[in-house]
Amino acid sequence: MKKFLYVMASLALLFSGCTRELETRLSDVETRLAKVEDQVKELNSQVSLIQNLINGKYFIQSATELPDGSGYKLVLVDKDGNSLEKTVLNGKDGADGEDGVSPTVGVKKDTDGNYYWTLNGEWLLVGGEKVRANGQDGASGKDGKDAPQTQFKVEDGKWYVKVGDGAWTYVGEAATLIQGPIASIDASGADVVVITLTDNTVLELPKAAVAVKLQILVDDAAFQNMTAGQTQSAPYEVKAPAGVTYTLDSYEPENWKVTLSDPKDNKGIVTISVPAAGKSAKVLLIANGSDGSSYAKVLHIEVEGSGEEAPVVLQEMVDATAGSIDLPAGATDVAFTATWIALSGNQLLIATNDTYDARMATVSFKVGEKSYVLTVMQAQKDAIVLTENALQVSAAGEEIPFVIKANVTVEAASSVEWITVAPATKGLEDKPFTVKVAANEATSPREGTITFSSGELQQVVTVTQEGTGPVLPPVAGVFELLTDASELQAGDQLLLVNQAKDYAMGAQSGNFRSRVSITIVDDTVSDPGEGVVVITLEGEEGAWNLKVSDGYLAAQSSAKNYLVTVDSVTDYATWSIALDGQGLATLTAANGGRNTLLYNSQSGNERFSCYANTGNTTKEVLIFHKAGTPATPVTQYDALGLYLGKQERVYQAGIDQYVRSYDGSALQFVLLEPQGKEQVKLSGFTTALQPGDAVTVSVDWKKDKTQVLEKAYPMTVLKDQEGKLWIGDAKGRGVIIRK
Repeated sequence: MKKFLYVMASLALLFSGCTRELETRLSDVETRLAKVEDQVKELNSQVSLIQNLINGKYFIQSATELPDGSGYKLVLVDKDGNSLEKTVLNGKDGADGEDGVSPTVGVKKDTDGNYYWTLNGEWLLVGGEKVRANGQDGASGKDGKDAPQTQFKVEDGKWYVKVGDGAWTYVGEAATLIQGPIASIDASGADVVVITLTDNTVLELPKAAVAVKLQILVDDAAFQNMTAGQTQSAPYEVKAPAGVTYTLDSYEPENWKVTLSDPKDNKGIVTISVPAAGKSAKVLLIANGSDGSSYAKVLHIEVEGSGEEAPVVLQEMVDATAGSIDLPAGATDVAFTATWIALSGNQLLIATNDTYDARMATVSFKVGEKSYVLTVMQAQKDAIVLTENALQVSAAGEEIPFVIKANVTVEAASSVEWITVAPATKGLEDKPFTVKVAANEATSPREGTITFSSGELQQVVTVTQEGTGPVLPPVAGVFELLTDASELQAGDQLLLVNQAKDYAMGAQSGNFRSRVSITIVDDTVSDPGEGVVVITLEGEEGAWNLKVSDGYLAAQSSAKNYLVTVDSVTDYATWSIALDGQGLATLTAANGGRNTLLYNSQSGNERFSCYANTGNTTKEVLIFHKAGTPATPVTQYDALGLYLGKQERVYQAGIDQYVRSYDGSALQFVLLEPQGKEQVKLSGFTTALQPGDAVTVSVDWKKDKTQVLEKAYPMTVLKDQEGKLWIGDAKGRGVIIRK
């Protein structure tokens, strides 16, 4: 194909004479060719991977999305427990080229239970037959054989496919953009890996059970490009199946020295000394298992130059706690770079390792003319760190993903049978568990604990599960949305409702209040029914008490998201209530901290409780006020003045002035109280007021320069007697003015 392109380029040169333009075009062609080759290589790699996964040659242990979102880094495990890493680029939406197509490769299970390859959504046919992706069945008791490998290629701008050792079969003209078959990989499940292909086919394949094979792990790079006479150390780790013990040995060339320190928790130090006349060679680290298995780790060491006699190699393993190491008598020229080691006389002082990783340092010294290299490896600080120490669970029961951080093997034990904990599948690593809490059929809440442990290390998580709660009697009556906090007065009956207007506060459940479904029409609740809690308002403005059937609602503490019921009034049970004019209520207990009564809509944690502030799921509540709540009518008063429920304003004769003005259509009354620098304007009256007239009283109430109230109230003229008018509403608000 390249030859053909060069011929075409030559013709173009003859006709155009534009050499620079031709070179640019040729460069573009070469770039596109290289890109196509890379894409075809990725396509074949993914086809091979899918076939190996279907045939059980490999299993996916984990899939981590690449930072740029272009694909996944996979950890694969074979049936023998060997692992390897592989990067897969996810399939992008292909754009057909001007003269070709981007074929979509897929795989589907047919009615016979076998997987077959597809091309552009149709069965891939070679010689008129579908192409198997999974291994073929054995006959007469013999093992089945693997399905032949399927490969694709682009040649001379055309697509070809080959099955096994068969011939290449033409598929179609090739596009400039090739897409691999894998669109996404989800390995978050405990047992199944979900692979979505670009044709939207979904494969559910078994996840790798983390099989362990006897292995020795060493960073090969630590021993690259050593020099003659040099000594180098590095950590090693042994992986062994459960219940299998092992012994370690080494094989090295003549005059080389290899030392493996005794392993602690399967970890140790390997030290290799190259002789003065040493040349490049191989070193073998050997593990022999008690089950008859063996493993050899081969280190290819390139040696450069020559040096003096190799120093004597020493090793010391120390615990994470502070300690010391005695140097040989007469040690001189002691040198090291680790900040956690200090020299005091003839002792190395080792500081406490407060990190969650083991650490290593090298100390060199001399005794006479002899050189020594001491490798010190200090164990890590073992730890179990909880991401949270308490779980609150609904009565229905839940499965909760729970992650702890630890650098040790962790076991989980529950204190009660209704809680079970299962693993979901050293610096601190995330260790996932699943906490399963059974449904609580009892009315009262219950509590249990989970203990995460490793040897003497322990961390405890408390699990609190709400009960079904007492069955409250049906609530009757009509409740209306409240938008003005000034209308609240002692004796009012209230419901607390979430913003979505589908749940009202219910009975106590553990350290919070449950929710009960209700129906709201036109901001009115009629006969809420069973389970809804009715609050009776006690106290006064700024210091309200929320009385329920079994006590008073309280924010239990400033450090917990609790809403509890207490027997008597305390600061925690004393509330201020503010409304924003649209009905959103802010109820705040007098204590500090997490003292705002909110509704939490988070799935699994739906509840009424107290929080520090609003958030993504914690929102203000609504207050519904029971209609027909008895109010003191304004007609029971006699003194001239303004009456707004508990904000009663009575103006005494001899101090107050009552001014009436006429602007041609209405009268305006101004109530003045000079000593308090207060002024209340009442307007909206017609020129002739008679008992029974409906009026709207516009109140503009100021104290000095401070606006106290500015609002319109629908009212009725209630009484005309002795030169005065009584104007008011059913909630006890009103005004008494001179005619």
